[in-house]
Amino acid sequence: MDAHDPRQRRRDVWSRYWAAGALHSCGQTFEGNYPGSIRDFWAGAFGPLAGGARVLDIATGNGPVPRLLLDLRPGASVACDAIDLARVAPAWLDALPGEDRGRIHFHPGIEAESLPFEDGRFDLVVSQYGLEYSDTKRSVPELLRVLAPGGRVRLLVHHAGSRPVQLAREELGHIDWLQAPGGYFDAALAMLAPMALAATPEGRRALAADPAAARARAGFDDARLRLQQRMDASDCPDVLAEVAEAVVGAFQASQAGGAVRGIEVLDALRARLADSRVRLVELVDCARDEAGIAALCAALAAGGRPAARAEPITFDGHLMAWAVSAG
Repeated sequence: MDAHDPRQRRRDVWSRYWAAGALHSCGQTFEGNYPGSIRDFWAGAFGPLAGGARVLDIATGNGPVPRLLLDLRPGASVACDAIDLARVAPAWLDALPGEDRGRIHFHPGIEAESLPFEDGRFDLVVSQYGLEYSDTKRSVPELLRVLAPGGRVRLLVHHAGSRPVQLAREELGHIDWLQAPGGYFDAALAMLAPMALAATPEGRRALAADPAAARARAGFDDARLRLQQRMDASDCPDVLAEVAEAVVGAFQASQAGGAVRGIEVLDALRARLADSRVRLVELVDCARDEAGIAALCAALAAGGRPAARAEPITFDGHLMAWAVSAG
């Protein structure tokens, strides 16, 4: 597949994200697996499953929903197939006892719009912050095709007014601010050569007489102050703090190996931010407002299927998602 193909770009971005070890896509909202009302939603979904039932998890990521299935139905003879467009291979699976490991089957590189399963295979189809990222005009009919007669669908879908979407919008603003012309990144870049010179006594003497170096230092000091002010005013300053720490690493690399080494560190940082931007834009764009979730529910009820309903779900006082149930 062409590396410039948008699908391949998405696959690569998400593959790198999951390879870094995140369990789910809302790392700024939860540590570990999803607790509280979200866990309760899945407990209600998994509770009625009979022995021998089969579950399909769409857009599984590193498998928080299959992991919850094992936690909530320990020892049950319920199996789960978990698909994702990305190249996923959750490390937690290898740490499971053999019997539990055999209940979960991950299928990386699979599109929700083209499922490799026979008709009517699954008793329950689930997705957590996943199905909405697909082309639902194609993925919902596929979901219904592999759902057994009398089967159920349970989804958590990004809500356009939710806390994750609000945080994503704010983080996008931070990323754009960091990389704006004349902004924090440019100020840091201008400091790499002076930092390299500062590694030696001769270099420090040269810097003391260099007005351009003084201007670079003043510019970075101003940018650092504005960064701190932005962090203090933000509900999600994580990316700002991470960039500030990485820039310190770039300065240290410049002192140890020259400005070229510092540039390499900043280039790697820019690449990580570019990946983050792709994921965050997707999150915001895929979130459903009331009209969007109504359309999804209507699609799930196509062909005489049971009506689907969607209700907002909250956690710790914050709106988190649409909880969608059908069947």
